[in-house]
Amino acid sequence: MKIGDIAAPYVLLLLRAAQKSGADTDLLLAHVGLTPAQLRDPDCRIGLTELMKLGAHAIRETGQPALGLQMSQLNRIADLGLPGLLAMTSPSLGHALDILTRFEALNSRCYRGISRFDTGHSTLNFYSIAPYNEYNRFVVDSILASWKTLMEWLTGETDLIREVSIEFSAPAYQADYQKAFSAPVLFAQDSNTLRLKAHAAQLPVLQAEPLLHQQLLALAQERMKKLESGATLNGRVQNILGPLLHGKTPTLEETADLLGMPDWTLRRKLKEEGTTFQALLDEMRRDLALGYMRDTQMSFGEISYVLGFSTPGAFQRAFKRWTRETPGDYRRRISLSTH
Repeated sequence: MKIGDIAAPYVLLLLRAAQKSGADTDLLLAHVGLTPAQLRDPDCRIGLTELMKLGAHAIRETGQPALGLQMSQLNRIADLGLPGLLAMTSPSLGHALDILTRFEALNSRCYRGISRFDTGHSTLNFYSIAPYNEYNRFVVDSILASWKTLMEWLTGETDLIREVSIEFSAPAYQADYQKAFSAPVLFAQDSNTLRLKAHAAQLPVLQAEPLLHQQLLALAQERMKKLESGATLNGRVQNILGPLLHGKTPTLEETADLLGMPDWTLRRKLKEEGTTFQALLDEMRRDLALGYMRDTQMSFGEISYVLGFSTPGAFQRAFKRWTRETPGDYRRRISLSTH
């Protein structure tokens, strides 16, 4: 099961930043089994696991832990595709930010959640991708800083952000955030959020084009409808489970409520697709557990908590059922195979 995917322009942005810091981009791509030709395909979507690995290699090669912040300086409206063009032709900044988050799935999808613009509070929120480490913080850095760059480009104004909140603790490159945001940055917070100044959302967009905007909006709605209609109920349930899973066990009832259907209907429809709610939950936990064991140094207790198990013992029993190995044996085996 994929944890999500992202369109090629974001990967190209990462490569541009890495190349500017001296990295060999062909070598970086080879590390994750990608080629420049794949990234030229307009329909190319890269798995988020591959993106994290690419970012890890880029940070190692460049020696730049703040690579995500540097990416924002190279960000272009074209990197956002159709949602970017919609934002560019919007009447106001608030409308543009609402459009960007509403049509985010055209550029990227992640089981962990979706970005949101809260009009009432003028906050722009990027979902959690915890647990954090030195090789995935760049995603949060690049998204938040790129939003700032985009807002300035859309309006021609620079003093737009009141405060920045970031979930992870202050990293060693903490001083780079002040330069990137020109606003107070708070770490170890409950969310990854840009808080805009009171006037920001009402600012006019410099390139506003009402007629073109309506034409682009119709096209984006059509593409979103096609994307959603192609998703099975199985996939929709997995998308809901991800954000719910952090630190607790999601229930069929709350999942059905979020889907807008009775729990018995959800149970029946999943049966028609040849699965059950418990099977989907177990599959997601298994795939995430294997990823955390392989790609992070999280302790078994941390993985147990993130996956919503009641105790580390319950996680270890489930892991042995999935793999016929204990978590310790599995981690030792994959460690030996990569050295």
